[in-house]
Amino acid sequence: MAEFSLGLVEVSALGNAIIMLDDMLKVADVEFVATERKLGGRLVTIVVKGELTAVQASVDAGVKRAKKCGDNILKASQVIARPHDEILKFLHLDEERAKEPNSEYAGTHVGAVNAGAAKAPKTPAKKTAGAAKPSAAKRTRAKKN
Repeated sequence: MAEFSLGLVEVSALGNAIIMLDDMLKVADVEFVATERKLGGRLVTIVVKGELTAVQASVDAGVKRAKKCGDNILKASQVIARPHDEILKFLHLDEERAKEPNSEYAGTHVGAVNAGAAKAPKTPAKKTAGAAKPSAAKRTRAKKN
């Protein structure tokens, strides 16, 4: 069994989830570990982990913010103290799968958020030489003929 707790909060709309997650991370020492978006971002589940009291405070803050956002925004919330290893597999948080995020389809991220992932450096786009425009003198000669 894990030596940490998990907190899950599900809300409608991606914007509400982002605002809620901000409050959840500010109120307690928890780590944002996963998100799942369904229905094109209209239903979003946020998963945080940490010590039990910190996770409970974080989930409570998330629930409070979701209720402030409007009626029917909050869909579910739960704290799991010392989750079983099979729960971690279900959430794609086990060590074997945590190395790379699992994206089942576009716009959905399930699994560990890899904050330290190396990003490819951006290279400036090369300019391609197009057909050269005729000079003003050549255009003038063409008009005279």
